[in-house]
Amino acid sequence: MGQYFKAVNLDKRELVCPWCLSGFAKLIEWAVNPWGAIFTMLLRKSSATGGGDYYGARSRDIHLGPDSAANADRLTHLVLAGVAMEGQPAPSVPDTTVGRWAGDCVALVGDYDESKLWEQLPTFRNITADVVRDWNVFVDVPEMKLKYDPTCSCNKHP
Repeated sequence: MGQYFKAVNLDKRELVCPWCLSGFAKLIEWAVNPWGAIFTMLLRKSSATGGGDYYGARSRDIHLGPDSAANADRLTHLVLAGVAMEGQPAPSVPDTTVGRWAGDCVALVGDYDESKLWEQLPTFRNITADVVRDWNVFVDVPEMKLKYDPTCSCNKHP
């Protein structure tokens, strides 16, 4: 059957459930699917912005269509906006998951681990919905978008 894993913050007593992400939970599945990349966002630590960084809702305020030549004005605006934000302070948003786990004790906890931590996970706060919200603002690649399953019964999984 295999071992299942959940992303866990031991300091904050939070978790991200792979089944709530409409995903799978084996280690290899975390490694080769979009939900495994959430750690780049959760572990971000910086007080300033840079190219390719997270800007919240401002990240995707301009959408270029397939014919970018016809969108030259918007492309110019996007480039200039990115340059203008380079090195600027990164405003802290109280309910964001961006950087939320930076500096904390974080692990992918398996259900076979002898620590028996898996059995305590139902008492941890599930932040999966918030991670999906922030991730989908950040990543504008359709095949990398995450889906949240509000009907997940993650506490009933092995």
